[in-house]
Parts: sequence; structure tokens; C-alpha cells
Amino acid sequence: MNKKPIKAIIWDLDGTLIHFKINSVKARRKAIKVLRDYGIPKENLSIEMPILETVKISRVIFNELGFSSEKIKEIINEVNNAVIQVEHEAAIKATLTQGIDQVLEFAKKKRLKQAVFTYNTHNNARISLETAGIFHYFKVIVGRDDTKNLKPHPDHLKHICEKIDVKPDQIVVIGDTGRDIEAAINIGSRSIALNTKIPNYLKREFFKKANKIIEPEEIPSKLIETLEQFL
Repeated sequence: MNKKPIKAIIWDLDGTLIHFKINSVKARRKAIKVLRDYGIPKENLSIEMPILETVKISRVIFNELGFSSEKIKEIINEVNNAVIQVEHEAAIKATLTQGIDQVLEFAKKKRLKQAVFTYNTHNNARISLETAGIFHYFKVIVGRDDTKNLKPHPDHLKHICEKIDVKPDQIVVIGDTGRDIEAAINIGSRSIALNTKIPNYLKREFFKKANKIIEPEEIPSKLIETLEQFL
């Protein structure tokens, strides 16, 4: 493990910092309705499939159907707006993960920079953090509308590192999905996996590669203890 002291923590949002109680089935159904209205066959769509994957498949089909790039962009924006509405409903009801406020305060006292990387939009992420009362801890929020390539692609974290002026080996990523840990691995940073309950479609094959796995009941004690080891 890299022994260089960390200078920043980059947090996942939903399931890590907050409980973002989004009605994911409702969001997927809204996305599917838009795509069906534009001719995507029913057999290519499923409420069991993550929306990003559904959109990826639909792009290919739209291209095969001869849709212009402008029209495809317009349709995807319509899907995104439908999903944002559902996300907003969850954002205004977000609740803080138990014990996380103590970890955030510990990091602040240690002068660690803190940022958020999320699949949510920037605005809904901000609303969630404000609702939970922890927005003031973060220097940067990078949502899906702030960067072209999202986690686990390295660009998501690299973008944050540039904005807060740290190197990848000076950060630790904390998240509750395999994509969070994979993103950290992809840029050579350390990672802490929170073993929370997540939907079955969010795979965790990268969890075992995290520097530490923390159970929810071990927040804040074990999480703070692990961060101290990285200082």
C-alpha cells in the first residue's frame, strides 16, 4: 500500500454519505417510457437494467434506425430530465448516514480536503447534501453533468483531483459500490469500501481490492481509525 499521507477524501454520495431514497423503479420506468415512445423495442428494455446501460443500448439502436446525432442527443436529454425529476423527489428527503458527520468533522480538523463524486446531477447532489446538513464540508461536487466519463472511468476522479489540487496517490476514495473502488484502483489511489445494503444489480467484485472494508455499524470508529492510518 502506498504510504504517502493523504491530503483529501473523495466520497461517493448515495449510500455512503447519505441515504438517498430514490424510487429507482419509477426512474427506470420513466426512462423506458421515453425510449419506447421513440421506437426502442420492448425486448431491449428492462427495469432490472441500470439506466446508464439502457441509454447506452438505446444509442446504438437509434444509430441503426438512422436518427441524427442531434435527435439522439435530444432524446437522451428527455430521458435525463425525466430521471432528474425522480431524483429531485429523493434529494429533498435525503438523510445522513449514521456517524458520518463525526467522520466529516474529523477530516475537517485534520485539514483534509473533501469532495463528492456521484452519478447524480450536480444540483440534486447539492440539494441532498444541504438537506442532510453537510454541504459545507465539501470543496467540490462532480456529478454526471460535470464530466463526460463517469466512474469507474478515471476521468471522474482525475477531474476532482485537478480541481482540489491533489495527486491521485494523495487521496482516499470512500464508497459503497464496486464502481467506487474500481475508480480508485484505476487512478492508483487508496480506497475504503462501506459494506452497506445495495441493489443486486450493483456488483461488488472490486470490494475485496479495497484497502479496507468497513461495516455500517463500524462508522464512525473504524472509519476514523482507518483514515488516521493514512495520514
